[in-house]
Amino acid sequence: MPPLRVRTVPAALAIAVMTAAFAIARPAAAQDVTSIPLGPNGIGPCSGAAITPSQVIQGQFPLALMGSYVMVPIEVPAGTTQLRVKYCWESGGHTVDLGIWQARDGSTPWGEAQFRGWGGSSHPDVALSAQGFSTEEEYLADPKGYVPGRTTRGFLPGPIGSGTWAIELGVAAVVGLAEGDEDGLTDWRVEIETSSDPAFAAEPYQPASYDETPAIEAPGWYAGDLHVHAEHSALGDATMSETFTDAFTSLDEGGAGLDFITLTDYVTSSHWGEIGRYQQQHPGKLIARSAEIITYHGHTNGHVALEYVDHRIGGPVYELALGDGALALVRANRTPAEAFAEIQAAGGAVQINHPTIWPSNTAANRRRCRGCPWDYTPPETDYAKVDMVEVHNGSPLAYGFTPSAILFWEAALAAGHHIAAVGVSDAHKAGCTRLPCDATQSPVGHGTTVVYAEELSEQGILAGLRAGHTYVKVFGNDGPDLRFEAEGDGGDAGIIGDTVTGPGATLRVSVSNIALESNTHTLVLVGDGADVDTVPVEAPGAEHEFRVETPGRYRVELLRPGDGWITALTSPIWVPEPGSAGAALTALGALASLARRRRSVDPSQQLP
Repeated sequence: MPPLRVRTVPAALAIAVMTAAFAIARPAAAQDVTSIPLGPNGIGPCSGAAITPSQVIQGQFPLALMGSYVMVPIEVPAGTTQLRVKYCWESGGHTVDLGIWQARDGSTPWGEAQFRGWGGSSHPDVALSAQGFSTEEEYLADPKGYVPGRTTRGFLPGPIGSGTWAIELGVAAVVGLAEGDEDGLTDWRVEIETSSDPAFAAEPYQPASYDETPAIEAPGWYAGDLHVHAEHSALGDATMSETFTDAFTSLDEGGAGLDFITLTDYVTSSHWGEIGRYQQQHPGKLIARSAEIITYHGHTNGHVALEYVDHRIGGPVYELALGDGALALVRANRTPAEAFAEIQAAGGAVQINHPTIWPSNTAANRRRCRGCPWDYTPPETDYAKVDMVEVHNGSPLAYGFTPSAILFWEAALAAGHHIAAVGVSDAHKAGCTRLPCDATQSPVGHGTTVVYAEELSEQGILAGLRAGHTYVKVFGNDGPDLRFEAEGDGGDAGIIGDTVTGPGATLRVSVSNIALESNTHTLVLVGDGADVDTVPVEAPGAEHEFRVETPGRYRVELLRPGDGWITALTSPIWVPEPGSAGAALTALGALASLARRRRSVDPSQQLP
C-alpha cells in the first residue's frame, strides 16, 4: 500500500496556490502599440486553390502585440453572394489566428451580433455564403479545400450584407529577437475575394432542428465526455458521423460506450445547427450543445449557453487603419469572469479546461499549445462563476499534468467554492481509427465523467454538474465505477456533491468494474486536500466505510495497482461546521438528498 500523500491546501493559502502554481509563468500582456508596418513583406501569395483577390493586405506584428486581437476592416459591396478570405503568415514558430465579423453598424465596434466564425490557425482558406457546408464526402476528400459557394466549417452561413466587415487576426505567437528570429516580427498576408454569382445564394442554409426531448427520462448515473471536437473545430478533425458513432458504440463493440457527449467545437456555434441531423441515429444518447472558448491565457467550455460569447479575452482589441497602419484601441481587456457571467446568464455552465497542461513558462510550451494552461489570476477568473474543472484531460501522456490539475482544483475548493471535478478526452479524432492518434491525443471517452442526473437531457446533465454529482474515470469508460454516500451526524444523507449536517459523518464507498489482482487497488479518503485514510479494495462491489469526526470536504480516489496512478476520483461531499451557513443550507436539502439516495434507477446503472 502506498504511503499517505500530504497535499493539504489551507484555505488561507488557496488564492496564492492558484496564482503562484502556474500564473507566475504567464507571458507578458500585450503592450499598447500605436501602429504596425503595412505593405509587402516576406510572404508571397498564399498557397492552395487559386484565388483572384480584389484586395491584398500585408503587414507585420511585433512581439509587443502578442496576445492581442487586430480587427482589419474591409469593404464588402452590395450584391455580394460569397466572401472568400485566404491568409498566411511567417513560419518558424509564429502563429496568427483568423476570425471573420460581418458588417458593423456605422463605426461602432464589431460585437457579438456581428460574429461569423473563427478558425484559429487551421483555416487557411475560408468562404462564407448564404449556403451551408460541403458534403461529408467533399470534406473527407480535402478538409481544408475550397468548395465554391459553400460556407467553410467553423463559420456561420448567411447573407453577405454590404458594409464594413472585419478580418480578425489574433496575434497568437510572435518569435522575438531573443528567440532567434531575424527581425522579431511576424509577417502576414490576407487575400480577399468577393463574388456576386447568384448560384452561391441559390440554396439558403437551414439549420436542423435540435430535439430537446430527454434521451432517457429516468434518473441515473450517466457516463459522458465533456470535451469533444469534430469537423467544425480544426479542419481535418473527425466528422460528426465518426465522432458520434465512436462515442456511442458499446464498449464490447470497440466504442466508448458513452451515454452523452458535449460537442465543444472551437469558439463557433456553427456546429449547433448540424447536430439535429444526427440525433435520430443515436436513440437513448445525448449530444449536448457546447463550445470551447480559446484565449491566449486559458481555454474554457461554455456548456448549453446557446449563445456565442465573445472570445476576445485576456488581451486588447485594436482596429487597424489600412492607410498608415495606425492601431486604435477598441477595448483594453476583457476578463474570463465577464464571459463566465454571460454564459451563466444564458443558462449555461462554465468549465475550466486542462488548467495546468504545458505550463507557459517556456516558449516551446507556448508554441506547442498556445493558451492551454489557465494563467488568469483568481480576480480575473472569479471562481464563484466556475461550475467544473478538468482534473484530467486526454491521453495517458497527459496524465503527467493530472496531479497538478487536481491541486489546482483543490485550491479552488479550499477557497470556498463548490466546483465539480470532470475528466475528458479533448478528442479531435473520434475513436482514433481512420485518424490515428499519437501519444498526446486521446480517443473519445478517455477520460470519462459520470454524472448523476434526473434525466438524460441537456438540462438534466447541467443540473447534475452544477450540483457536483460527478466522478471521473481517468482512463476511460471501461474503468472502475465509484459510489460515495454520507450520513451526517444531524440525521440527513447525501451523495457525491451534497452537503450533510456535521460535525461528523459516516462515509460509505463502493467500487465496481475492477479485476482483482495480486496487487489490489487502493481506496484513498481525501479530506480538505490531504489523505485521511487508505484501504485495499478486497472485492468488486464491497462497501467500505469511513468515519470522520471533524467538519470538512471529503472525496475518494482509487489508485491502480503497480504504479499507484489515480484511476478514478469523486467530487467532494461537504460536512460543514454546525451552525455555519453551509449547515443551514443542508437542512433545506436533506429531504431531497434522502429521496435521491433511495430513488430507484435503471438497474443497469446500479452497482452489483
